[in-house]
Amino acid sequence: MKRLALLLLLLCVTLLNGCAYTGYSIYDDQRLMGTMSDDKELSAKIKTALLDESFSGGWSVAVYSFYGHVFLVGEIPDTMQGKAVTIANRYKPRSVTTHWFTPATSDSSNFVLATKLRKDLIATKGLSSTRIDTEVNSGRVVLLGVVRDDAEKQLAIQAARGVGGVTGVTSYLMFPQKAGQLDNMQPEHATGVSPMDGNMEPSGSPSSTPVPSGANSSGGSGDVESRELP
Repeated sequence: MKRLALLLLLLCVTLLNGCAYTGYSIYDDQRLMGTMSDDKELSAKIKTALLDESFSGGWSVAVYSFYGHVFLVGEIPDTMQGKAVTIANRYKPRSVTTHWFTPATSDSSNFVLATKLRKDLIATKGLSSTRIDTEVNSGRVVLLGVVRDDAEKQLAIQAARGVGGVTGVTSYLMFPQKAGQLDNMQPEHATGVSPMDGNMEPSGSPSSTPVPSGANSSGGSGDVESRELP
C-alpha cells in the first residue's frame, strides 16, 4: 500500500511538472501558484466571452493575464476593438492592454516565423523560453510573460530581433511581483512610441476604441523596434 501511494505521488508530481499554462512551465513560472490559477481563470473567462460575442469568423484575439493584468493581442476591425476592451473589463482585471495589428503582408507565414522564433528563443543561452509567450503577425512579433530580470528580458528581445523575417518587436515582458506588491503594480509603457504601438486601458475605465497598433508599419519594412514594460 505504501509503495502504491508513493508511485501515485511521483506520478502526480510528474504530471504537474509537465503541465503548461499559456506556453509556460508551471515549475519554471515566477508567479505564485495562486496567482497563476487566478490568471488562468481570468483569461479563460474573457476568451470565452469574446467567442460568445462573435469574435471569431476569421478574426483572432489572444488573451493573456499576468498578475491580473490582461493583454488582448490580435487583428480585428476597428469597430470591434472598443467592444473587446469593454468585454474584458467586465471581469474586473487590474488593467487591459491592447495590441491590435493592422493588416499587412510579409514573405514569411505566421506559422513558419513563429516556429523559427520559438526555436531561437529555446536556443538562447540564459533565457528560459518556457516563460515567454509570443504572438506573430506578418513579421511583427509581440513578447509577453514574466521574466526573472532585465537581463533576461533583453536576451528575449535581442533573440526575437535576430530572427530572419521579423520586421518589428514589441515587448510586454514583466518582472516577478511579490504578493504584497500586486495591488500596487501597474504596467507602464516606456517612452518612445514604436510603429507597433499598443494601448492600455485601466480597469473600469469607460470603454473607448483603442488606437490600432501598426498604423505606420508594413511587412518587410526592416524596422525592428521594441517597447517594454518596467
